[in-house]
Amino acid sequence: MADRSDLINQLAASMGGGHFAKTSVEESRFDAKTGTLYCNGMVISKSIAEKAIQHFEVLEKKCDVNDSTQREMAMIYRCASESIKLMQNPKIKQLMQEEVQKSGGK
Repeated sequence: MADRSDLINQLAASMGGGHFAKTSVEESRFDAKTGTLYCNGMVISKSIAEKAIQHFEVLEKKCDVNDSTQREMAMIYRCASESIKLMQNPKIKQLMQEEVQKSGGK
């Protein structure tokens, strides 16, 4: 969790003071042990990821695949939900853990 000064600086940067404010946004990473994604200062747990899958699946079902624009949106929603599912796949998680170990835990 960011400390108070980091939160203030991030708020200032988002309000247009980016070149004046010091920002310290860490790189996104995935903790394969816990299934947690750390992204843009947020902690996205496995339960939130599952809700995201459900959300994108609902949106996909609402699309009329006979309309080219809606078909494209359906594919975007499918891409999002399948990507999240891949992230939760035990084989993928194991591969990611092995990569972290190879890189020295970074």
